This record gives sequence, C-alpha cells and structure tokens, in this order.
Amino acid sequence: MYANVVVLTYQSPDIDSYTYEIPKNVEAEIKVGQLVTVPFGNRNPTGLILNTENILPDTKIQIKPISSIILNKPILLSHQIKLLKWLAAYYHAPMVNCLQTMLPPIPKEISSFHFAKANETFPVSSFQFDKQTLVLVPSINQIPETLAKYPKAKNYVVYHNELKTFEKFAAWQKISSGNVDYIFGSRLSVFVPSPNLSQIIIHDEHDGAYKDERSPYFDALTVAEKLKQLTGCKIKIVDDSPKITTYFNHPNDIQIPKIPTKVEIVSMLSEKASGNKSPISDILANYLKLGYQKKKKILLFLNKKSDSGHVYCKNCKYSEFANTQPEICPECKSPNIFFNSLNINSLASLVKKIIPDAEINILSENRLQSTVYSLPTIDIATSAVFYKLMPKKYDLVAHIRADSILNINDFTSQERLFWQIVDLKKLARGLLLLQTYNPEHFVIKAAAQNNYREFFQKHLEERKMLSYPPFSLLVKLSLKGKKEEALDQKSQQLFEDLNKFLVSSFKFPVTVLGPYKSFFTKSNIKYNIILKVKTDDYTLATREKTLKNLEPIFERIPKDVQITVEPSNLN
Repeated sequence: MYANVVVLTYQSPDIDSYTYEIPKNVEAEIKVGQLVTVPFGNRNPTGLILNTENILPDTKIQIKPISSIILNKPILLSHQIKLLKWLAAYYHAPMVNCLQTMLPPIPKEISSFHFAKANETFPVSSFQFDKQTLVLVPSINQIPETLAKYPKAKNYVVYHNELKTFEKFAAWQKISSGNVDYIFGSRLSVFVPSPNLSQIIIHDEHDGAYKDERSPYFDALTVAEKLKQLTGCKIKIVDDSPKITTYFNHPNDIQIPKIPTKVEIVSMLSEKASGNKSPISDILANYLKLGYQKKKKILLFLNKKSDSGHVYCKNCKYSEFANTQPEICPECKSPNIFFNSLNINSLASLVKKIIPDAEINILSENRLQSTVYSLPTIDIATSAVFYKLMPKKYDLVAHIRADSILNINDFTSQERLFWQIVDLKKLARGLLLLQTYNPEHFVIKAAAQNNYREFFQKHLEERKMLSYPPFSLLVKLSLKGKKEEALDQKSQQLFEDLNKFLVSSFKFPVTVLGPYKSFFTKSNIKYNIILKVKTDDYTLATREKTLKNLEPIFERIPKDVQITVEPSNLN
C-alpha cells in the first residue's frame, strides 16, 4: 500500500503531497488524517496522510517507506481532510501552508512517542456531547465577556494562539474526543476537530482579524460556510455592523444588537467658519475641560499613527490623511488646501494646551502605555484600543476625524467607517462625539442613529452600480519587492500579459484593474492588480464555480505573486 503525505517542511509550492510506501507491519494501523514521520532528504519531518491507495504510482522516483506513526488516532477528522483540500484549491495556496494553518503545534515530546504511548498521554473519554457549538471572537480579549453570554456551556474549551504549545494540543485532543459542548476562540478555532459540530456562532464578523494576513489568506466566515456544506452545521452571526456581503448572504442568520450610546455629531465646517482651525472643536474642548474637572475617563480616537498629516481642501471639502503635504488637492486639483500634521503625538500637544495638568496616555500599534496615573488621564489611541487585553469603558469618546476613511479609494471605505463608529460606541458608556467635515453624510448619520439597514440598502445600490461584491468576486494579485522601478515594470508586464490572454484565449468575462502601488506599505513596496468577475449571486457555490473558471488565468500567474481571494480591501 501507498500513502500520499503532506510533508510539514519547506518545499516547492507546486507540490501538494509526496508518495510513500506503507510498511507491511503497520498497514492495519494506518489511517487517513494521521500524523507520521517520513524521510525527506536527510531529515525525518512530520507529515499528514492525505489518502492511501493500493496501486503503485506511475513514477521513476524511488518510493521510500513511512518512518513511523506519531499518533494512532487521526489528528484531522474526515470532513477536515476535505476542508484541507478545499482550502488549498479555493485560496490557491500551497497545501503545506494550509495544513500548517489548520494544525495545532505538535509538542516535541509527543512527536517522539510511539502511537500507543501517545494515546495513553491523552486518553479519550467515552462520553461525547451530541452537539458542539463553536463560538468565534475577533480577539482573545473578548473571550471573557463572550463566555459570560453562554451560561449553558457545561464543559467548554478555550482555543487560541496565545495558549502554550502543550495547552493548545491538549485542547485540540479534548475537542476531537467530543468531550466538550462549546469551543470559544479566535479565527483559527474554525479549524478545530469537532466531531459533532452543530453550530458556528461568529461575534463581530466585520472585524478585520477574521481575514488571515498570511498564506492561505483565508476568511473565517468563508471557511464556516464550507463547514456548513461538509457537516450540515448552522451559522449564526452576532454583529452590530455586518459586512455588506455578509448581510447580503446571511440576512436570516444575523442578530444585530442595538447600542444605546448617545452620539453627537460636530460639524468641523462650522468650526472653521467660526475661526477655529484646530482639529479639536470648541465643543470637544469644553467637554475635555468639564470631563477633566469631574475626573471622567476620556478617549480621543485618531485613525492614523504618528507618521501622518491631514489634508483638507477648502474648495471641494476633500479630507484625508497623507504622509507629506501635497501642492494641490488630490481630488479637484485646487491649490486652496489646508495641511495639518495631525498625529497622535501632535494631538497630545494640543490637548496639553487646553488642559496643561492632564496626563496623556498614548496607545498605538507600536507603543502601548498602561501606566496608572494619580491624576485623571486622557487616552489618545489608534485602532490598537480595540485590541487591548483589558477593554476599558469611557465616559467620553471622541472621533477626531470621523470621515477620514471616506476618501480612501476603496470599495470598503464606507462600511469601514460604519464599523469604526459602532466599535467606538461599544467603548463609550457615556457620550460619543463625531467630529466631521461631512455632518450630513448618510454613513455617519446612519451609524449615529443605529440604522444599519438604511445604510445597507443605500450602499448596496452603490456596490451594484460599480459591480463590487456582492455583485462580483475579487481576486487581488500582489507583487512585492524593494526596487520600485523593477516592480513597476514587472507588474505592468503581468497586467499586459493577462489582458492579452483574456482577449485571445479566454471566454469568461473578467475585468483586470491596475497595476497600482499600494499606499499603505510597511517594509517592502507593493503593486496590486485586481481581477473582477461579475456574479449573479454571492453564495459559496457561485464563488467556487467562478474561481474554477479562473483556473487558466491562475496558471499564468508567476509563483512569487501573492494571490488573495476575496481581499478585505484593494490596498
């Protein structure tokens, strides 16, 4: 007998699995989904048995035997093997990357055990729950408050990446045994081996943390939809501000809680007209003084970190963050612009001028200060505030530039603003103040009034007009490097090659957008190309069919180009 094994080591991305001979003395013990060790070059790495077959493969390469069995019980269930194969095909990712994403880390002491001893270490209980519920949250700081919402959870397990290796593996084994009724965890929990999975509940599904930023760049809801196909489980979404595509696809599966936070919209146009050119309105300044006097907890939220400035066009009201001051308005080309190097540090200086004795606590992705001051503090934060280990509630929350996202050239910018406002509401136990140059904008008004459905209907019409999801499927092709000129040429060449192929040989209607340079980059420069395919609906079955039709295009894409299916943004 022979086995196809996914080998957990660095290898060519073109190869999904390798063929090994199953030794006669272990044929009876070999099962699909088992962990084994196999010879690979001069090493014996871990691998997973993908499938077995009786016929010798047609190959001239010498077939080596499997070295040993690590665990007698398969580490992946039968439906997870199907999920693994689907994950690689749907996201066009190497099989080994998909397996590494799915599996827990294997403790070194386990990988050296014989299978019988390993099963003694993790005994399987004879008791099994008939139904298992998986509860996903975007970040582990939300697990404690989420747990409190499920008093019926009798024997639950918490599963996330911050667990120690042995803890994570033990939790995996317990879930696989069926001896839990609830599993609470972050994005990766969607891959736990639930033998009796009956329901997947996703909290705050709009959060970007549900989209993996590493290969295979999976989306937790899409994987949950596949699990529904494979297991028959139900999907429930609890979200104050669902993604447009999510509400479009799951209108009957979504619970939208109401947030009672009081919201006040402040027009920065009126502030400018009255002579106040500061990014802190007179209204906010008064609230700050009063809140400080009464020792209130205050949060000032700014959408960008310290390396940003703010552009405001007096002519067309364009408002956006920028790294450097432009000579003319990027939108209407007018020179009548105002530039303020507003960032979390300069904002702190402005607050100091209003309240000299205030202690400022800055929270950002790069710097997280949690000093406890004797005097009342004012927190100034970027989106890092949403992921603090110990969430804090504030008496006053102020969004300094509530409409800054709107001018980002991306089809998700409007819904991102809606999400942001709603997430800030959750931090405010008193008042949320929205400073904006667009006080009448429908997104800001709808978010302030808890009117998601109105926002959904209006924005859906815009998406339909522009053929963006859920009326199309997007695939983002990203080319990264350090030499901009070479990268520009390479991306332009790929763009031209794809268009030529579409005209000459491809019959399926595809629009190719780009190439364009990514605005937000960290270390490497990045150029993107977008493939857009119109769809009649946005069901998983339709998306799967669309991706299958795109296969001839994927075959023409160089291996060093990153493929992101259903990108969360165009950047």
